[in-house]
Amino acid sequence: MFRQCRRMARRRFLKVSAALGAAGLAAEALAMMPSDYDEPPVTEDLRRRALEGNLPRRPLGETGEELTILGFGGFHLLEVPEDEAERLLNFYLDAGGNFIETAIAYGDGDSERKIGRVMETRRDECFLSTKVYSRTRKEAAESIERSLRHLKTDHVDNLFMHGVSTHEELDTVLSDSGALRAAEDARDAGKVRFISITSHLPEVLLRAVRQYRFDAVMEWINYLDYFNFPIVFDEIIPACVERGTGVICMKPLADGLLYRPESAAKAFRWVWSMPEVTSAATGNNTPYQLASNLALAKDHEPMDEGEKKLLYLDAPELANYVCRRCRSCMPNAAGLDIPEIHRLEGYYDRQMMPGPVMDLPDMDLRRGLNNWFSNRDYARAAYAALERQVPPDVDCSDAEARCPYGLPITAKLKWIHRKLTS
Repeated sequence: MFRQCRRMARRRFLKVSAALGAAGLAAEALAMMPSDYDEPPVTEDLRRRALEGNLPRRPLGETGEELTILGFGGFHLLEVPEDEAERLLNFYLDAGGNFIETAIAYGDGDSERKIGRVMETRRDECFLSTKVYSRTRKEAAESIERSLRHLKTDHVDNLFMHGVSTHEELDTVLSDSGALRAAEDARDAGKVRFISITSHLPEVLLRAVRQYRFDAVMEWINYLDYFNFPIVFDEIIPACVERGTGVICMKPLADGLLYRPESAAKAFRWVWSMPEVTSAATGNNTPYQLASNLALAKDHEPMDEGEKKLLYLDAPELANYVCRRCRSCMPNAAGLDIPEIHRLEGYYDRQMMPGPVMDLPDMDLRRGLNNWFSNRDYARAAYAALERQVPPDVDCSDAEARCPYGLPITAKLKWIHRKLTS
């Protein structure tokens, strides 16, 4: 289903190998990989499954709107030419999809312009969302006007404050001279219907949800980062539900790490099994990928708790490295808060480096994704503030014996300490 991701990983590997001059290593690794990474064509059966039947919809908080559980993310439209983007968007709408999201920051409006070609004739068929990255009122107002021109519409259904990832940025956005005021002005003028927010630092997003009545949030939600950022699931989503704020998923495949076909299908099922999540916005930049995602959404059946536990046990991306937050290691003879230390490793590199490496393209993918959210300073500062850090002679053999996932806790804690104090 997601061979496109595999092909991208192969390309990344080839580029890195060439840059490093690792010809022999490249040849050895490629000999172990399938030679054909091309996607199959969209068969008539797959096309029928994608187009026929109803695409499930869910309420978006208290907005009164309902979105399809599969959203069309606009970032990856940067990877395809205009004509292909138009065909993909039309196919998505023909199949009953109704949530399209983009941002002016995606290619300096390139994604918006590609979507605008379809919005000229099909604007009323979708819930259209874009994002404003500017932080001040004046710059945000100008950005909103540019986005409307790119999208060829007089209004968007939803406007996100894009990537507000520090408390200082949030202060600016919420101030009288901040971007939020421009969004409210646009809403009053009928150019924006709803106002929402995204962030790459969950603590900032939680504060934003508590401080202002946003209509929705968009945050990364996937079964890898479920273990890296528990605040999203333990605090942010409950706070949104309590306030009637909609929850939209981004990065359901963990930025592509969950690219294996069996992993990707389970990743979508896992996300859609959360009733609080309205829609999963994802890249759909090939016909096969889009048709497969649509068919999967139309056939969706929620995971039960038994299936989730089996996924947590067997997922190759988690393996015997990612801490599952089960707390079987607590208390322990070393007197360490092992889950908290692993949480900070999650902030530092999403528990990706080092990790279970299945092949060299996978290693290259991890190198590109591990600091995607740029939270390393936060992780180091939080670790420095812990009452007890990992001592050089740490021995957590008692905790290792209780870990149901076989994590080498003692060795891993030493490695985490080096990461967070380097």
